Amino acid sequence: MICPSYHVSELTIRLVSEISEQVGILETLTGKMPVTTDQDEELPFDPLSENDLLRAQVKMVDELSTGKGNYREDDQRIRLHMAMLFDWLNHTDEHPLISSCIFHYEIATIHPFTEGNERLGLYWQTLLLRRWRPILAGLSIEQAVVERKEEYCRVMAYFGETAKISHFIEFILRCLLDTVKQEVEDKVKNKVKNKSREKLQDNTVQNALPEGAETQLSKSEQRVVKLLSADAHITIGALSRRLQLSEAGINKVLAALRKKGVIERVGANKNGFWKVNL
Repeated sequence: MICPSYHVSELTIRLVSEISEQVGILETLTGKMPVTTDQDEELPFDPLSENDLLRAQVKMVDELSTGKGNYREDDQRIRLHMAMLFDWLNHTDEHPLISSCIFHYEIATIHPFTEGNERLGLYWQTLLLRRWRPILAGLSIEQAVVERKEEYCRVMAYFGETAKISHFIEFILRCLLDTVKQEVEDKVKNKVKNKSREKLQDNTVQNALPEGAETQLSKSEQRVVKLLSADAHITIGALSRRLQLSEAGINKVLAALRKKGVIERVGANKNGFWKVNL
């Protein structure tokens, strides 16, 4: 196995630590635990497969492009270099954040295809990152890279392979960190908005009840009233899923609310709707 020439700087180590921390926060916010399996069935391509890289290139270039799915000019040196690169990728112990950057860099510099190399390199890195932490499936660092195009060009202009690839790793990791941080910030804002909206809805329902009625309704009954107020056509099944109660439990709550005169059913069970008497 031939290892690409690179140096892991202190900045790289710090960026890896910060990104890992932010990804952990993102997983907590979304309620998803990290998955560390060797294969992810949801990935459209296996990022450790050279054949899949060739298949992906076919899908990413124009229909009229020549040499689709083949290395540039079918060069033996390119084929050997790519074989060694995938051999390294499949056996390296390097952190996925770093190894994915290195693979991205090698695609950009080897330039194995007549077109689409930079785009494919970035896409393949996202697949490698998704394999590491599936939560990253919804993120794209492409926009962050595009916004820093001038810096990207300066990094690629460095003399000396080791210096260039080390700066490239730092550059891509900064782009990724900014992307993940923004996603975390957006998730936090959405959670705050959702909690405020739910609190407002709860207050609206309670304020609309006759004096003392809130003390007559259980928590489950108040939650059902809130959902019926928001959607008069909501089904028993939907109420069950939203409130995480059995359908039998939902029917019991509805019966109690009807007995208290808080709600009534208008029309048939199939085509009717709920009327909240508040």
